[in-house]
Amino acid sequence: MHWKPLPAPDAGTACAGVLFLAVPKRQLVRAVDRNLVRRIAREAWRAAGLSRQPLAVLVKLRRRPDWFAEAGVRRRRKGVREELDALFADPGLQRTARQRNSDTLRRGTP
Repeated sequence: MHWKPLPAPDAGTACAGVLFLAVPKRQLVRAVDRNLVRRIAREAWRAAGLSRQPLAVLVKLRRRPDWFAEAGVRRRRKGVREELDALFADPGLQRTARQRNSDTLRRGTP
């Protein structure tokens, strides 16, 4: 999975964290699997506390994990959650969140 920060919202608007997800049909053919990844990503996003930061992030599944096809549902859930937790704990993403938060506070937006 890959993340990318998006442009900050306008200075006059108070905004919570926004998560955009791209899970292509080419990578995960079954809709059940795509929805599983999206649901777990939203859970991990909220658990990481990024939903309260003025941050917009795009998370894209670039390729299907090698272990995904032969894994059972429980293993898929666990593996996807571990990968997303590591992604949201990335120092670069945390730094971006802190930077955007301090920029928002400097502008005087609540």
